[in-house]
Amino acid sequence: MVLALGVAARPSPAFAANGDLVQQTNFAQPCSSGIGVGIAFDGKNLWYSCYASSPDLYKADPITGAVLASYTVAGGLGALAWDGNRKKIWAGWGGAGADGDVRLIDPATGTGAVVFNAPDAGAIEGLDDGLAYDAQDDSLLISPDTSTTIFHYSTAGASLGSFGWSGSGCYNSGLAIGGQLLFQGSDGCNHVWVVQRSTHAPAFDFATGAGGVRDEDLECDSVTFSPKTVMWSMEAYEPRRAIAFEIPPGSCATGGGVDSDGDGLLDEWETSGITIDPDGAGPLAPQFTDLPAMGADKNKPDIFLQIDWMADATHNQKLSAAALKKVVDAFAASPYVSPTGSVGINLHIDEGSSSIMNYATNATWGSMSKANQLAYVANLGTSGGGGYDWSAFQTLKDANFTPTGRTPIFHYVVAAHNYDSTTSSGISRGIGASDLIVSLGSFTAGTGSDSEQAGTLMHELGHNLSLHHGGGDDTNYKPNYLSIMSYGFQMSGVIKGGAAGTFDYSRSALGSLNESSLNEPAGIGAAGYGTRHWCPTPAPGAYVAVNNAGGAIDWNCNGNSTETGVSFDINHDGANGTLNGYNDWANLKLKGGAIGLAGVTPDLPMITDNNETMTPEEEQKSPPTSRYTFTGFFSPVDNPPTANLAKAGSAIPVKFSLGGDQGLDIFAAGSPASQPVACDSGAPLDDIEQTVSPGNATLTYDPATDQYTYVWKTTKSWAGTCHHLTVTFNDGTQHSADFKFK
Repeated sequence: MVLALGVAARPSPAFAANGDLVQQTNFAQPCSSGIGVGIAFDGKNLWYSCYASSPDLYKADPITGAVLASYTVAGGLGALAWDGNRKKIWAGWGGAGADGDVRLIDPATGTGAVVFNAPDAGAIEGLDDGLAYDAQDDSLLISPDTSTTIFHYSTAGASLGSFGWSGSGCYNSGLAIGGQLLFQGSDGCNHVWVVQRSTHAPAFDFATGAGGVRDEDLECDSVTFSPKTVMWSMEAYEPRRAIAFEIPPGSCATGGGVDSDGDGLLDEWETSGITIDPDGAGPLAPQFTDLPAMGADKNKPDIFLQIDWMADATHNQKLSAAALKKVVDAFAASPYVSPTGSVGINLHIDEGSSSIMNYATNATWGSMSKANQLAYVANLGTSGGGGYDWSAFQTLKDANFTPTGRTPIFHYVVAAHNYDSTTSSGISRGIGASDLIVSLGSFTAGTGSDSEQAGTLMHELGHNLSLHHGGGDDTNYKPNYLSIMSYGFQMSGVIKGGAAGTFDYSRSALGSLNESSLNEPAGIGAAGYGTRHWCPTPAPGAYVAVNNAGGAIDWNCNGNSTETGVSFDINHDGANGTLNGYNDWANLKLKGGAIGLAGVTPDLPMITDNNETMTPEEEQKSPPTSRYTFTGFFSPVDNPPTANLAKAGSAIPVKFSLGGDQGLDIFAAGSPASQPVACDSGAPLDDIEQTVSPGNATLTYDPATDQYTYVWKTTKSWAGTCHHLTVTFNDGTQHSADFKFK
């Protein structure tokens, strides 16, 4: 439907093809020079500019064309762009001042000053035909008249480079950006080319329905004709008029695409919801996603997941509510700091109408759920082209996820039995993606335990968010990388407070470890945390747990943790190298895969590296943190960081509990063991209040108190020295205490 000029009515919300004319508006005031190219939309009103004219800036009603205000800013302006962050108008040069001048105008007063000059763009022509504000990196794109080059500047005036116009047959003209797409107009050819904003890769192009109109500057409008999204373009010559033509719903937001919290979901999506046409001009109906009702917050990052699960009469791969809550809680408690200063991430998981949408209120997804039960298959997809072939996954996605219109908003997860005839726990569609598979059919009970489910979902989502198995690299099992991304922690969680079960990405970049020269007393310096490292004994070897990673670590597993210059392959990758720590949370990239790419079919890989080898056999290499429930040493021995002050030569009762009678065969060979260490003058001291009669070292168990007592016989020659006592149990876990002898 096309409205007549100046008719004060809104068009039908029926969607049409890209470029179809939606509105043509005649403005009540012409430009005195007869030339004007600039157009901007502030969320309610249109603003248009005039070349070499006074007034040179007008505010008008987008439907009627009535002029609401006029201003003389410089005696001539070029292209315009609304800045949704500053709530001001950027203006290029146009017949007044110096060529290349870029101004910032206050719409309340119509006044504005030159912020910077773009000399390379200004040297081409005395008129700026196109100007776009990119709210996501606070930059400007400039398209001077009679040019085929687009110039990129920071809003402070620093040149960020230039690139070629994507069109042909004309010069470039208007520019608009309001999300992940950059729209490029053509000087009089009535055609628009669209590219991805960051890579400039072609997305699509279309002719505009502007016959007889020389369209110039471009500006997005997602408000006036909602749920349609339109692009305004200004006629270069008189009569003074603008056209609005249709573009894909959600593809270009008002004000440069403001994304305050940096999560890839634009503010206007998170405050008003978003309508997406899943297949453009295809048969699928446009879909509205009510993000505010789902709990989206424009000031705090949101990540949305839709999990479809395979099931039949005897199988059900649906992830448990307990597992999902572990992951939701991990993101909520994260130290991730957004551009708004908010801390933490809101993770929303749709796994069916009865799944929890809001854990604070226990509200479920109900009718807003789009998640599906899928037909069960034993193996999803096959290998091909040197990696995993996602074709079978894509078929499921096209049938069950794409029609929802959620593609630019939600990560898509399939909970399957197995994939590619492997027993791997899952796979991500690359590093920096929006698709993943959780496949735990070969793990506990054919579905995975709560911990295996939580760890695998968070692990594969981490790959979606651009994390590798070593954080910033692919080196696995690094003891100085305390993250669910490491296979050592994927299935049971990071060790914290002496126990596994903390599902988390790494929170700091721990110091590097040189496997050719390891310092055992230095450990990794992670107070309050534990870690894992490779020990070849007992055969066949395992990644043993060290519950106190803030103290010394026996890297070569010889019962002595005082050595320096140790050469040992502690992550068991076949080589001695340098292992680097990494801060996961500080390096997450929330905009991967299709996230934020509204209005365009994302170019996602169909073949990815199949380098996930977390199988049940691999999981067994990282045995449970402890088969025992150890809660620390009991009086008279104090736990680190306190040092115990004792008389050399005394026999000290070392008491602890293992959660019941575990028998007396609980120690590893050579344990307990002590080594002399340098005394820490800053460590707090506490006297040993109890000693026992000297004698041979003994171990006893008292069922009445559920306590073990190991009598540790010290030596008189230790007077004036400090010792580190290490108790290693036969499950490989280690616990320690420090002593100063008098």
